[in-house]
Formats: sequence, C-alpha cells, structure tokens
Amino acid sequence: MSTPDTPKPQKDSLLYGRTTSQPMAGHTYDGIREYDNPMPGWWVWLFVATIVFSVVYFVGITFFDFIDTYEDDLAQSQAELAEIRQASAAITPAFQADEAALQQYVDDPAMVSAGAATYKAVCAACHNDQGQGLIGPNLTDDYWMHGGTNEAIFTSISKGIPDKGMPPWEASLTAEQRAQLVAFIRSVRGVDAPNAKEPQGELVQ
Repeated sequence: MSTPDTPKPQKDSLLYGRTTSQPMAGHTYDGIREYDNPMPGWWVWLFVATIVFSVVYFVGITFFDFIDTYEDDLAQSQAELAEIRQASAAITPAFQADEAALQQYVDDPAMVSAGAATYKAVCAACHNDQGQGLIGPNLTDDYWMHGGTNEAIFTSISKGIPDKGMPPWEASLTAEQRAQLVAFIRSVRGVDAPNAKEPQGELVQ
C-alpha cells in the first residue's frame, strides 16, 4: 500500500513531458503541499522562442536594418496616407462652397432631406426642432446676425460663432454635409413654427 508521500508512477505527456506527482520536501504550508511538477513543455518552448526573437529583433533593428524602426514605420504610413489623399482628391474634387454650388443644394429636395437629418442631430438642441430658435437664434425669419446669404450661412456653420457659443463644424462635418445644412435652413424660411424666438440681427431680403 502506498502512502500519501509515495511518488506516483511517471507518465509521458505531449504537453507536460515526463512528470511525477512527487511532493517537494519542506514545501508544506498550512497543510498544503507543493508538488515538484515541471512547467508545461509548450510554455517552456514558447518562453525560449521569445528570448530568441528578442535577440533577432535587437540585432535586426540595431545593426542590420532588416526590421523597421518606429520612425521608419511612421514615415511609410504618412507617405501611404498622402498617396491615398491625393488619389481621393483626384477622384472627388474638393467642394467649392460658392453661391452657385450652394444654391444647387438648396434647390435639391434630396439635399434638403439629408440636411434635415444632420440638423436634427447637431443643430436642433440650440435652434429648436423647426429652426424657430432656442439658445441659438431663429432661423425661420429674415433676420440674420452674421449674414443671410448661402455663403454666409455656410461660413457660420463651418467656422462657428465662438463668442456666441456656437462651435465650428468643419472638423466634424464634411463640406457636403454643411452644404446640406444650408439647404435645410433655407427650406424652413417662413415656416410658422410654434414659440418662435424674436428676430435678432439685421433684416436680409
């Protein structure tokens, strides 16, 4: 009959190698015994592989240059990004926010509808749901504080009015989205919205 401290027969394992259940002498803590079991073979070889890789990486990045440095990777990525931007600009020319181009958006119901969705997401909190004004001014009347032309409205949306608390949207919205907003704002001119804010600014016909 074997005792609790009698080693069990060794066994072979693809993962663990040749193992035993031999408790280590003197390694008993609060009745818990520590067994002399080796680390799994796959773990040991993985650890060895990381050491070998670190040596190869250090030599390659320091002496032989067959591994790119961070600066090399950054330069390559920036060059690729510049090529992508040039290709995109060639396919889709930059939007020209002149009066004629903006008027085409104003006259297009599809652009007005797209602008309505953007308006609801980013503008309604300050200008109310129908443009009648809330924190921001009323957009349904003929009074404008910073110009009432299509270009002036586009500029106000793009650059914002920081001293009045309106943020610039040119970094968050594309030029097309801002043009669509102009189209929607034009579409609500003269709308008889409830609780419209009093006129502010100058009358623009």
